[in-house]
Amino acid sequence: PTAAPPAAPAVALPLCYPHAAARAALAEGVALGYYRGIMTTLDQIERQQPECQPLVQQMRDLARQFQFDAIHQLLQQAPP
Repeated sequence: PTAAPPAAPAVALPLCYPHAAARAALAEGVALGYYRGIMTTLDQIERQQPECQPLVQQMRDLARQFQFDAIHQLLQQAPP
């Protein structure tokens, strides 16, 4: 039997950022330290922009750890 070809290396795709209005709502929740508001906004983003799921998951993980500064930094990296 022939060996399978080596798997291609994983390439990190750029994160998809949500629309400006959703980013503003997230930023407000982060500024207030409002965990439930952040999670609700992330749920809405995931429903409206499923392509942003990797970023949403990363932000959810950070929110569960109350890493609001890290979420703020991610939001600052969003393209204008």
